[in-house]
Amino acid sequence: MTQPSARGTGNDRLIKTAAVLVAAVAVGYVVLSVLRAGATGAAGDGRAELPKGRQVVFRSLRPGPGFGHLAVLPAADVRRERVVLPPRCERTAASPAGGLCLRQTRNPIQPFAVTLLDERLRPEGEAPVTGIPSRARISEDGRYYATTTFVTGHSYLSDGFSTETLIGRVGGDPVGNVERFTFLLNGRPNDNADRNVWGVTFVPGGERFFATVATQDRRYLVEGDIGRRTLTALRENAECPSLSPDGGRLVYKKRTGLNTDVWRFHSLDLATGAETPLAETRSVDDQAAWLDDDHVMYAVPKGGAGGRDADVWVVSLSGGAPRLFIPDADSPTARASASEMPLR
Repeated sequence: MTQPSARGTGNDRLIKTAAVLVAAVAVGYVVLSVLRAGATGAAGDGRAELPKGRQVVFRSLRPGPGFGHLAVLPAADVRRERVVLPPRCERTAASPAGGLCLRQTRNPIQPFAVTLLDERLRPEGEAPVTGIPSRARISEDGRYYATTTFVTGHSYLSDGFSTETLIGRVGGDPVGNVERFTFLLNGRPNDNADRNVWGVTFVPGGERFFATVATQDRRYLVEGDIGRRTLTALRENAECPSLSPDGGRLVYKKRTGLNTDVWRFHSLDLATGAETPLAETRSVDDQAAWLDDDHVMYAVPKGGAGGRDADVWVVSLSGGAPRLFIPDADSPTARASASEMPLR
């Protein structure tokens, strides 16, 4: 009987080793593919479904491949597994008619852009923006959207910051830079050159909106009119307003106490003019978003202001302590579901 040679035994071992390595690589590829599919909610293969009913749309900050991507949870049960979608955003907002994603591009000449989303949160259009993304909103009917970017500076507390706030008309001619609207202060046009505008919130069913105007070291809550191209000052010391779904109240951040670097959320009853502080006592630099007619959401950075990671918190206007709502998330907005069909 012929014995196998030493060379033959070595070849067998090499073949077996190579087979094991090939299998390991194949398994690793499959695992990585599954992880990537899970990170995007499998939206790319058409099988993912948005949650039924009212939704919270936000930017996912969970570590992993889906970091920074658009995500969705059912508003009634945010403990479910989030559906993470392909768009990667710096700031986002949504309504039943669509949404928008302020995002970073790969173009060094035009590093940021706004991507418009359809009612199923799929990209359907794009426009350039100037500066670092800060705020985003879209009207309930999807006709208008607003973006705020920092042209200089990176915080509303920093000296010498400058913003650019644009209102776009979906499917039509752009409205343009809101800072070029006529600013009416005490009933008279004010032409101060240092004017900055940010934090738009739209009034449903028309061309009105609320926003913040800053000039001469003062911040004003203003009512805007797209048709008339005016900004009318309503009251001082109110920033980043957010209009309730029933249209009756605004929540905004207000500088409080002797330290003007500290904000506190307040609610304004538009019918009576009554202003009430919310139970959230931390200084939060965010534009709150309404979860429903009694609760607002906002992002609180982990490890202090300016942190890369954040959680979404919620507080009731009826009282009670704020509570953690969605961990590893920011830029939340709530919307009624426009469609219960799967993504294509």
